Amino acid sequence: MADEADDGPTASKATRVLPVRPQRPAPGSAVGPPEVVAALHTEEVVRMRGFALAVLLLCTSALAFTPGLPGTVERKAPFVTALGLTLVTALWVWLRCRDERRYTPFVFRVFGWVAATASFELTYFLGVFSPTPVVITLGVTFIGLGLDRRYAQIIPLYALAGYAILAGLITGGVVEDRGVIRATDLTLMPKLFGAVMVPVVLLMTLGLARLSRHTLEEAARRSHEALRLANQREAQLAEANQELEGALRAGQGQEGRFTGATAGAWELAEVIGRGAMGEIYRAQHRDSGDRAAVKLLREEVARDEKLVERFVREGQIASALNVPNVVRMHETGLIAGRVPYLAMELLAGEDLARLLRRTRVFERDALVDLATQVARGLDAAHAAGIVHRDLKPQNLFRSESASGGVWKILDFGVSTLIGSTGTLTQAAVVGTPGYMAPEQARSLRVDHRCDVFALGAVLYRALAGRPPFTGSDTPQILFDVVYRMPHRPGELVDRLPPDVDAVLAIALAKRVEDRFSSAGELASALTAAWGRGIDRALRRRADALIARHGWGQSASS
Repeated sequence: MADEADDGPTASKATRVLPVRPQRPAPGSAVGPPEVVAALHTEEVVRMRGFALAVLLLCTSALAFTPGLPGTVERKAPFVTALGLTLVTALWVWLRCRDERRYTPFVFRVFGWVAATASFELTYFLGVFSPTPVVITLGVTFIGLGLDRRYAQIIPLYALAGYAILAGLITGGVVEDRGVIRATDLTLMPKLFGAVMVPVVLLMTLGLARLSRHTLEEAARRSHEALRLANQREAQLAEANQELEGALRAGQGQEGRFTGATAGAWELAEVIGRGAMGEIYRAQHRDSGDRAAVKLLREEVARDEKLVERFVREGQIASALNVPNVVRMHETGLIAGRVPYLAMELLAGEDLARLLRRTRVFERDALVDLATQVARGLDAAHAAGIVHRDLKPQNLFRSESASGGVWKILDFGVSTLIGSTGTLTQAAVVGTPGYMAPEQARSLRVDHRCDVFALGAVLYRALAGRPPFTGSDTPQILFDVVYRMPHRPGELVDRLPPDVDAVLAIALAKRVEDRFSSAGELASALTAAWGRGIDRALRRRADALIARHGWGQSASS
């Protein structure tokens, strides 16, 4: 059915707490994959809890020593007030940090502003040229490492500026040095040196703290990316192993039993593909010279009347779908009166499965194009009363032509007519486990929305680099299809709009009635998710689904 542009001819196959909608990060806070942001948040909570405890101990010790320090009660009052306010704030922060969910940028900012403001009185009381700047350095280091990028710089600069102004006023004699530790024996130049160098050191400390924070965030992101790539490769390997047996049977380029024979008006050449039910030959029309792909059932398979009926029906169904996004059928018949054949257009390009093995994931425009074109073909089939039931990457082919790439749906061999009393599979599970809808996995009656689910699964695979449902064996995959949701796409793809998660949540809904009503509706929603955004009603619908089932969670109904 296809000539691959790069490797010669081939053919497509014949036959915890429930997650909530991600919130926007606070202005200036860390951005990146949710897992990375969560890990950095946890790290900061632990660090904040330790720093708050250290400040508690320092304030308590300073208050204990205050009665023995020189100075009047009136002079000590502002100092004690600053210590007390800092102590109470540190205690509040320590209590909040016992539950990391209660730690917010507001807690960080309150602690920072209180500590920085209190440092002015502490420095003035103890002495500008005392060891007090060492404590300020610790505070600058801690605040500078904060996730809240804007205030992690503003607050230390505020403290630094306050110290520099106070030191400058005292050095210049504008303000009297009334500190407990005074530089009475120092001349102007040493005082000036201290007034300048301490702020410089504090500024360098802030710079190093921000550099450390950036390095930590970058290392966390790279680690997450490496883990994500490893998981994708593992999932792709499992997917490739499932296809290996069929690939080994392909036999492309070899002569077959019917090479040289004719199928109607078509002369058969070499085999371009083999599957469990038959072979596909390259063929040429003996009158017009047109090329085609001719699919034949194996003789031993052709003895099964049901399989023959199913095979012939594929040709009849596809012939009725005269749309660009469904492979075009030329004719159907029998060779030597016993072997059924289908003659169809010969495509140049490659199927989605092969394309994804090479490119791994699709970018936005390619994914939207895939969704739009495949949805157009599916909607045409559904309008004709036909359900495909086996939509998967191997059955989606990108045909290359002078006018550009066209996605075509292949293989209606396991399709069923909407409203029919049964299928040609006699109630057996039909389809490919990782892409079939839950009702298919349970051998229940299906309608066109099982194809909507399959399209959602295909888009998930193309976006995330891994199938939504994987496992070591078919029963495990089918169990996940019926009872579990896959990982949230936003966990696997950086900077993915939350609305894309919402669209795929609806497409992959366990209950038929919760899904999009058509493939076209799914494609339109996906396009909007990357543009103006989906409408509020659709977003509320997705939020309700996620609250009920939860990404990566077992379905509750």
